[in-house]
Amino acid sequence: MNHPSTQSDRSVIMALAWPNIVENITATLVTLVDTTMVGSLGAVATAAVGVCASPSWLMNGLVQSVGIGGTALVARAVGAGDQEAAQHIGRQVYRIVILISIVFSAFMFLVGAPWIPMMMQARPEVLPEARAYLRIVSTCYLFHYTAIAMSSLLRGAGDTRTPMICGLMSNLLNVAGNFLLIYPTRTVSFFGLSINIWGANLGVRGAAAASAIAMGISAIYLLVHLGSRKSVLRLRPNFREPFDVSVIQRVIHVSVPAALERVAINLGQVLFARMISGIGTVEVAAYIIAIDVEGFGYMPAYGFSAAATTLVGQYLGRKDPDAAERLGAKCIRMSLALLVVIGMLMWLLSYPLAGLMSSDAQVVMMAGAFIAICAFEQPCNAVMIVTGGALRGAGDTAAPFYIGLVSMWCVRIFGAWLFGFVFGFGALAIFWAMVADLFVRSVLLLIRFKKGKWKTIQV
Repeated sequence: MNHPSTQSDRSVIMALAWPNIVENITATLVTLVDTTMVGSLGAVATAAVGVCASPSWLMNGLVQSVGIGGTALVARAVGAGDQEAAQHIGRQVYRIVILISIVFSAFMFLVGAPWIPMMMQARPEVLPEARAYLRIVSTCYLFHYTAIAMSSLLRGAGDTRTPMICGLMSNLLNVAGNFLLIYPTRTVSFFGLSINIWGANLGVRGAAAASAIAMGISAIYLLVHLGSRKSVLRLRPNFREPFDVSVIQRVIHVSVPAALERVAINLGQVLFARMISGIGTVEVAAYIIAIDVEGFGYMPAYGFSAAATTLVGQYLGRKDPDAAERLGAKCIRMSLALLVVIGMLMWLLSYPLAGLMSSDAQVVMMAGAFIAICAFEQPCNAVMIVTGGALRGAGDTAAPFYIGLVSMWCVRIFGAWLFGFVFGFGALAIFWAMVADLFVRSVLLLIRFKKGKWKTIQV
C-alpha cells in the first residue's frame, strides 16, 4: 500500500474500499435475489426465508468476531513489516474458525433448523419451509464460515479484491441456481425466441440449495487462493503446528467484546423480528423485504469500514497514530456523503422497490412504508458502521460492545415495545424505534472516535 505522502488520502481509501463495496453489495444480493425470486411464490414463502434471517446474522456475526480479532493483529503485523508474524497469526485463526464452523454446522442441522422457526414465532404454514431452508443452507457452513473469517484476514493485510471476487462468484452462482431450482420447467422468451428451461420446482428449498451451492463453491475458491503464492498471506492450515496460546489469547482479547456486541445486537434483531412476526404473515414478509432493501443501501458503508479498519490498524503498526486518525475520519466523511444520497433515493423509490420484490399487494404497501422509514437510517448507518470499523482496526472492541448493548436494548427494543404495543401504534412505530437506535449508536461511536483513546490500545 502506498503512503499518503505519495498518494492522496481519497485514492488510498478508495483503492481499499471499492472492492469491499462490490463484495458487500453482491453478498447482499444473494439474500435480495432469494427474497425477490421466492417472493413471486407468495407471502408464506417470503416469510419462510425471512424468519431465518436474524438467527443466521447472529451466527455470521460470531464468526466475523473471530475475524475481527485476527484482522487487528494481522494489520498491525503487516504495518510493522513483519510478514512472518502475520502468517503465523493467520494460521492460528484458520484453525480456530474451522473448529467453530464444524460446531455451528452440526448445531444448525440437528438442533437449530427444527427449533429456530418456532422461536421466531413463525406461523404454522411457514414452519415446514423455514425448517427446510435452514437445514439445507447449513450444509455449506463449514466452508462459508471459514471463508468469512479468512476474508477478514485478507482485508487486514490490504487485499480487498480477492473477497470481492468471491462475492461476485457467489452471487452469480446463486442467481443461476435460483433460476433452475426454484421454478418448474417452463418456456422463456428471449429476444423473440422461445426456450424451454428445465426447472426442479423446489420453491423455498430450491432457494436454499442454490445459496448453499453458491456459498460453498465461492468459499472453496477463496480458501484455495489463500494457500497459493498469489496470496498476500499464503495461508495453509497446518494441523501439526501446535496452538500458539499467546496468539490465541491476543485474538480472544479483541474478539470477545466484538462477539458480545454481535450477540447483543443480533439477539436484539431476533427479538425485533419476532415482534414483527407476531403481528402477522404480511408484516413479516414486508419486514424482510424492507430489511433487504435497507441492507443493500448501506452496503457501501462496509467498504469504507473495511478501509478504515485496514488503514487504522496498519498505521498504528507503523507507529503513526495521527495518520490513522486522519484516514479514519476521511473514511467516515466519504461514507456519510454517499449514504445521504442513497437514503434520499430510497425514500423516493420506496414503493416501486417494494413492488419489484413481491407480487402481493398488501405486502407491497406495508413494505413500501417500511422502506421509506429505513431511508432515514442511512446517514446514521454511514457513521456507525465506519466509525465502528475504525475502532476495531485499533483493537478497541469493548466500546462498540457497550454502546451497541445499551442502544439496542434500551432504545430499539424498549422503544418498539412501548410505542408499538403499549401505545398501540403498530409495526410502523417499531420501525421508527430502529431509526432512533441507529442514531444514538452513531453519535456515541463518533464521540468515542473523537476522544482518541483507541490510539494507545495494545493488541
